[in-house]
Amino acid sequence: MKINLIKASVIIFLSLFMIGCQSDKVIVEQPAELVKINSQVKIDNTWSKKIFSDIPTGKTDLVVDSDGIFTFSSAGLVFSYFSNGKLNWENDLNFSLSSGVGKGFGSLFVTSIDGDIFSLDINNGNLNWSSKIGGESLSVPSSNGDIVAVQTSNGKITAINLKDGKFRWEYISVLPSLSLRGTSSPIFDDGNLYVGFANGNLAKIEPRSGVIQWEIPVTISKGSSEIERIIDIDSKPLVSSGLAFATSYQGDVSAINSLNGRVIWRNNFSSTKDILEIERNIYLVDEDSEVQAFSGLTGISLWRIKDYRLRNLTSPQRLNNYIIVGDFEGYLHFLDTSSGSTIGRYRVSRSGILSLKTYKNSIVCLDTSGRLTYLEVK
Repeated sequence: MKINLIKASVIIFLSLFMIGCQSDKVIVEQPAELVKINSQVKIDNTWSKKIFSDIPTGKTDLVVDSDGIFTFSSAGLVFSYFSNGKLNWENDLNFSLSSGVGKGFGSLFVTSIDGDIFSLDINNGNLNWSSKIGGESLSVPSSNGDIVAVQTSNGKITAINLKDGKFRWEYISVLPSLSLRGTSSPIFDDGNLYVGFANGNLAKIEPRSGVIQWEIPVTISKGSSEIERIIDIDSKPLVSSGLAFATSYQGDVSAINSLNGRVIWRNNFSSTKDILEIERNIYLVDEDSEVQAFSGLTGISLWRIKDYRLRNLTSPQRLNNYIIVGDFEGYLHFLDTSSGSTIGRYRVSRSGILSLKTYKNSIVCLDTSGRLTYLEVK
């Protein structure tokens, strides 16, 4: 029977206990203390709003672009804000929402804990359609203009017609006996659909028919116990310059030829965070919140920093020549792309950063207390 773990962080926390040889006391490694820096980044905190009280069970992705700022609450509210903080529209779906927000082709997508997917008009928030997908979705839906693809916690990827929400096809992966509570968000690239599964495989799917083009292990489980054999792909895959990148928990980061599925390189790496790509280099945050850069072409490690170890960093985001990560104390850290050195820091909140997105010179953060904050980088 499949056993879902609440969060990857639970396993990470337990694995950090060290038993002293001469003592019965348990020593717990503490999060890295911040080293004082002279921040070179100037921040203008423009506005902040409380939008929810309870953290959604699935992934909470902000959408920040020329159309506005879009987010949701677990209570069923979906919001659209202008960049000046003024509410554009709000829609109460009267469902407990689990994940979102996906955006594409004039629509927003959110999912419920009861196995529903909703499509809303980006201009006014009106409901386009809702559809049953046969399982709880903890990842963000994605669209290519023809279908909406969504993965559910039972290992199924479902394609829904974008225009009317009707079922098109589904593919069910082989689930391991034990997995993390979370799923990878599917992505589209160059006419194909890519999705990672709880068994550690990355699949390329033809989106009109649902036919599998290839399915390749990102990592091979080598553990002796069920917990050690957890190799979920919970992060979003990334496709760039003919290579598909994916990383798994307790496994590897791999670069795979997107045409034929051949593994180009593979390095030991454990993460549930999304991958950032800048000029053919990839940047990742591992399970211990150490940040590492690899050459996307060769897999050679370019740098690795341990300054924020165990600080529960977010997935990395890019703004100009910075890599930005948020931590559990509400800080944003600005890292140099070439060396990983910290060149700026700003405390947004007294609560942990749940999600952040960048657009032009702006940063939008959502913290664990449900507060949405808009920043301008000067």
